[in-house]
Amino acid sequence: MTRKTTRYTATLPVDVFDELKELAKDKQVPSVNFAVNEALVIYLKEKKETQYENSMKEAGRDKAFLTRTIECAKDFSAVDGEVDGTW
Repeated sequence: MTRKTTRYTATLPVDVFDELKELAKDKQVPSVNFAVNEALVIYLKEKKETQYENSMKEAGRDKAFLTRTIECAKDFSAVDGEVDGTW
């Protein structure tokens, strides 16, 4: 699948850029651009996970949320027992 891309200019510390160029030269990564993109994908994933964890912690302090969650779990407990675990 080809992803749509956009051009963006960023400023990197010289030593970081030089290390990325060296990795590309040594064929450790396909290119500096690839390495920067991969690093950003990992960074964004970590940030999203942190956001989710924080929102769950906040929701855990909400009594109404906890009540709804427990009631929902009870409502589906019988259904969960009807399947053999294979999907």
